[in-house]
Amino acid sequence: MSAAANTVDAVDPAELDVLRRHWHPVARSDAIDDGPVGVVLLGRPLVVFRSGGQACVATDRCPHRGSPLSMGSYDDDCLVCPYHGLRYAADGRCVAFPSRPDARLPKRLTLETLHTRESHGLVWACAGEPASDDPPDWRFYDRPDVQTIQIGPDRWLASASRVAENFNDIAHFSTIHRVTFGPSDRPVAPQKITATDGGFTSSVGVYQQYRNTLDGSVEEVEAAYRYDFTFPFSCELTITYPDGEIECIQLSALPESATSSLVFQQSARTNLGNDPVEPWRDFQAAVNEEDRVICEALQPREVPFRLDNTGEVALPTDAFSIAYRRLWKSLCP
Repeated sequence: MSAAANTVDAVDPAELDVLRRHWHPVARSDAIDDGPVGVVLLGRPLVVFRSGGQACVATDRCPHRGSPLSMGSYDDDCLVCPYHGLRYAADGRCVAFPSRPDARLPKRLTLETLHTRESHGLVWACAGEPASDDPPDWRFYDRPDVQTIQIGPDRWLASASRVAENFNDIAHFSTIHRVTFGPSDRPVAPQKITATDGGFTSSVGVYQQYRNTLDGSVEEVEAAYRYDFTFPFSCELTITYPDGEIECIQLSALPESATSSLVFQQSARTNLGNDPVEPWRDFQAAVNEEDRVICEALQPREVPFRLDNTGEVALPTDAFSIAYRRLWKSLCP
């Protein structure tokens, strides 16, 4: 178990109850094609695997002798325990024990599985009864006319709520991102937040350097930003540039604990200039690194997911954060 799992006791039970009813990314789809992957959700070790072509998520423990199944492999469309070779199917049932092929397998030899969905390049899991049928609708990533990248997942030693607020913060570009794309100091346009069934949406004009490579143009343009946020931590930003180029950045954080998040980020763009993908990937990774450094430095480090009682002072540019914290408060009075 990772160290992140040991701090979950600090999380408010009401917050845990809310988070267990929502979808969280647990793996990239391509990460489980050749073998299982282990992750931690709110202190709970999970194994993400593929069986019969289906993405599956279960507690990362073989019921026989407690072996981490994420150390296992695949055979005959089953997840194989690395200790004694027991085979598990997509529904969690143990279907074979090669050492005694004729043995009667106890019904208790079944994995505790989670609700699982695979969509838009990611595998998502929900530990409780899902508050919504499906994960965020990130269909732009699946368009046949776009170029795509995936970055990470990368561990940020920060609350997933901090990660979500940072992504939706429109006032830090000229400071945190001055090296990558941030503009010279300009007043930030008012941001109107509109509630949706699953979170928030907003549109705002933002000045930025028009580049998505580290050696690109530093010309400043006003781009149209549309933010679509799905509670609790899934963020989508669609940027439309003056020449018609569209770039869609999608980010979500898996809450390992109160102070650790596994951050998944992927992007899609129409790529009107037929530019290569690697410089774009390097640029996006550099932007993420700028964000990670500041998010990990924020004090206090250990905060409630609803970010109350932090002693922080809101400013007019904090429209998203104000709406986000109010939503948390309505769910965890």
